[in-house]
Amino acid sequence: MDPLSAVGLAGNVISIVDFSSKVISRARQLRESTTGATAENDELESLTKGLKALVKETRNGTPKVLQEDQPGLSCAKDSSLDNLARQCVQVADELLECLESVKVSGGAQTLKSTIQAVKTMWKQDRIEGLQRRLDRINRQLMDGTNLKQLEEIDRKLCEMSVENTRLAANRSQEIDQLRRDFTRAMDDIKANARDDSAPGAWLVFSDTARRGQAYFAEQVILQTLRFSAIDARYQSVSKEHPQTFLWIFEENSSTKFVQWLKEEDGVYWVSGRAGSGKSTLMKFVADHEQTMRYLEAWAGDKKLVTAYFFFWSASSHHPQTSQQGLLRTILYQILRQCPELIQMAYADQWVAMTSDGKIFKDALDELLTVPALLNTLRKISTVTAWDTKFCFFIDGLDEYSGRPGDIVELIDILKSLRNIKTCVSSRPWNDFEDRFGNDSPWKLYMHDFTEDDIRLYVQDTLGENSRFQQLHKEDPLCPDFIQEIVCEAAGVFLWVFLVVRSLLDGLTNSDRIKDLQARLHETPKDLKDYFGKIFFSTENRYRTQTARMFSVAIRADSQLPLMAYWVLDQENPRYAFECPAEAPTEDVLISRLENMRRRLKVLSKGLLEAERTAPGSVDVLLFDHRVAFLHRTVRDYLLTPEAQTMLRTWSDDPFEPDWEIVNSLCTLSKMTPWQSIPHRHRIWLYSLKVFWTAAGRLDQNPTFQVDLVSILDHIQSVLTPAFEKYAACQGFSHYQYYFKKDLPLQKDLPLDLIITSHCFCIGLANFVRRKIACQPDQVDRVIDHIATIFLLVFIVGRSSSDIEALQVQQTEPAMATLELLLVRGLDLNDSFEGESEWSRLLSNLWLLGHLDTPNEFEAIKLLVRYGADLEQTISIEVGRRGERKSAKASELLKEWFDEDQFGVLQDIVKRRSIGSRQDENAPKHSHKIFKSMIHLKRWIRPKR
Repeated sequence: MDPLSAVGLAGNVISIVDFSSKVISRARQLRESTTGATAENDELESLTKGLKALVKETRNGTPKVLQEDQPGLSCAKDSSLDNLARQCVQVADELLECLESVKVSGGAQTLKSTIQAVKTMWKQDRIEGLQRRLDRINRQLMDGTNLKQLEEIDRKLCEMSVENTRLAANRSQEIDQLRRDFTRAMDDIKANARDDSAPGAWLVFSDTARRGQAYFAEQVILQTLRFSAIDARYQSVSKEHPQTFLWIFEENSSTKFVQWLKEEDGVYWVSGRAGSGKSTLMKFVADHEQTMRYLEAWAGDKKLVTAYFFFWSASSHHPQTSQQGLLRTILYQILRQCPELIQMAYADQWVAMTSDGKIFKDALDELLTVPALLNTLRKISTVTAWDTKFCFFIDGLDEYSGRPGDIVELIDILKSLRNIKTCVSSRPWNDFEDRFGNDSPWKLYMHDFTEDDIRLYVQDTLGENSRFQQLHKEDPLCPDFIQEIVCEAAGVFLWVFLVVRSLLDGLTNSDRIKDLQARLHETPKDLKDYFGKIFFSTENRYRTQTARMFSVAIRADSQLPLMAYWVLDQENPRYAFECPAEAPTEDVLISRLENMRRRLKVLSKGLLEAERTAPGSVDVLLFDHRVAFLHRTVRDYLLTPEAQTMLRTWSDDPFEPDWEIVNSLCTLSKMTPWQSIPHRHRIWLYSLKVFWTAAGRLDQNPTFQVDLVSILDHIQSVLTPAFEKYAACQGFSHYQYYFKKDLPLQKDLPLDLIITSHCFCIGLANFVRRKIACQPDQVDRVIDHIATIFLLVFIVGRSSSDIEALQVQQTEPAMATLELLLVRGLDLNDSFEGESEWSRLLSNLWLLGHLDTPNEFEAIKLLVRYGADLEQTISIEVGRRGERKSAKASELLKEWFDEDQFGVLQDIVKRRSIGSRQDENAPKHSHKIFKSMIHLKRWIRPKR
């Protein structure tokens, strides 16, 4: 039982003891009364109602809370607390039975009757017996609670405070007050443990625990909605040039944007050519205080809540390009601002979390389907219709990964919600023009409004150059030249940025005005042609390094840190094996970063940019300073056939970007000072996810499969000390609890097997095959322990967002790896701890509610082919209270699959012969293997 749940239950016990003692006291007074008093009778009635409510709450909570042992309180203490709760309920039931038997109502005669009934039913020895039992329960509870348990709760509340900050949730004051209340109550308990005042302190204490459970439930929901790099695109959008875009807030402007903010509902569409500054404008208005002021006028006396989402086609991280990611982000931003809505929006999950502090992760995953997310948003809109208004800013509809018509349909659904309006941006594609353009007055085209902004940018940027200042004094053509640039730009800010950069290079060479004009006239107007001109102007001596850096930037699943490019620049594909496993000093790293920043500018012609991060510790220097394309259009150009041919020609074979990614990130892991990572592990996880994705692609490349085994073995030896550090760090039991609470995992996977186990689970089939061939003993050890990805997650992560950072984004179960294990000797029907592995799988899949992809059917087919028994009886959970029923495997499969699919399974059963797929000489590992596949199914099943 988690600490907060335990204290909540203990508080219930204390409350029942307290209420019951008061009931006995009042009943004793009535028994000894000669005349009676209506007030005493009324008080007895009130106490009885309160006692009934407490008994009901405790009876509902006790069996469910104590189903499994979890960190925080030992199993023995959980059992003891369970027993005390049951004893307490039993005493209360006896009291209530007596009270019901004497219960009468109203008037002097009935009061006398009550007194007489109490005297008849409640003998002195019975009253004293009940009171002694209550005193004993109270004493045992006080004796059974030690300071270590209280300190565990204090630590958990501290973690909640840190997590609240990370989630940016609007609960800082409440959690701070909760910690203060807890500290005071804990001090009272320490000081008055044997005093009459202790029960009162315990009641305050248990109330803080209940509030803690509520805040913890809120955080779990927010963690589920949040995903890694949720703000990455928003943060990467360039800030506007000073004093630009102010025209958007002119009240009489033809954009009518202010009118829409203040008065209108529906959709406002920002459109424009590629590179015209749409994303920069969207970030500008989403943040601006003027926007909030006008929206508050629209909201009137209602609460205003805003949220934003920026699509990002350059990311291979699914949430950043999908409807699911859009809805998750909006809901996350709404609920972190209004956490009081979580209880209503996720009522079932809230009950589960606040009643026993646990919930199946699959139950949370089911919340992340697009229909479920939309349903939650509708629910919030309906419930808040009379007191809240919402405005969403959604950038880059043209960067959505699906059909344009699908995202238009989603925006229409948002529009239909009566207290929500949305500002969207996109390129002027037909689908968007047809839906949001045409005759709608609520739109603007960027290139029609940015002429003055472009002029201001050119004047300010060139005007800061001393050489141009001199030319301006000497050459009367300067003002006309600035206007010429503005006219040539045609409203495309990116083109202007590139041209001005070229002009500044010319000024460095002391170009004259006519030289600058020549540069301007030589510049292609089309961005694609301009990028081609830039690339082909690269000096021959740099072309190999240039092509390799761009190839890595394109291939990387997410932005790589600048130090990864420093490793690439060493031009040593085995650098990870040869560099020392030690952290460089901060001075050395700062020097390397600055040199690499300069080389990146030269080699990429300024089309790759490294963000500048505030000075920090070694781990920040290693993994921050992310490198990104100057603009989406740069990456779009590099993906054209012409550019791809150029990159392959210049790179010099053999060159494999995925190998350079794993080589560089393995090197950075060797340089990492692990003593600091537990406090800032997410910046490392962000890169680790890129590592695993690249490793997954290399596993399919025959040329690199041997090298992949070597580097994965190497990183395992590098990371083992880090895992040991995590396992020892404070709070590890909490990480373990969060992920392990509902899974029948075994313990004690050796830390030196974590990487190999992880490779099993993410489906590196060729890696596993080579491991079986060259290191069968190590494979057998992994199979014997089977913690795989979960222990890795326990050690380096805490929340579901971190799990996403570790996963390779797969769209199907790792069936090749599964078949390797089946061939190795798994007997699906063999019993272990009273249940077969086949039964464990089906009972866990039952919790998902259904199977919904062809790949899942193919996986079940594979298992049936290897002997899974369709007639085996499976115990499945039904209902929220943990009730179970039995069903045959065939009944479950028939419910999940259609008639034709189930017929295929029956045909396989008919054709197979028992044992025909098993090698009698192969080692048997049926006792635990299949647990890993159960868990694999939970973690890498496709997002719906």
